[in-house]
Amino acid sequence: MSLCPKFASSKGLTVIDVLRDRLGVLGVPILGGLPLGHGANALAIPIGTEATLDADSRTLTIKSAFV
Repeated sequence: MSLCPKFASSKGLTVIDVLRDRLGVLGVPILGGLPLGHGANALAIPIGTEATLDADSRTLTIKSAFV
């Protein structure tokens, strides 16, 4: 089933559901649901920040950040 993001919220789908549907065929980790970016109590991660995503252990480790 192919999902249309325009109508996703009206069908009870989350952003993660849409990302999995659209990007799952790539076979790469999809990161979502973290308290980063926009919204209340969200942390900012500057562009250029070095990080390691370990999909097996489900961790994101920040190595260094440009501030």
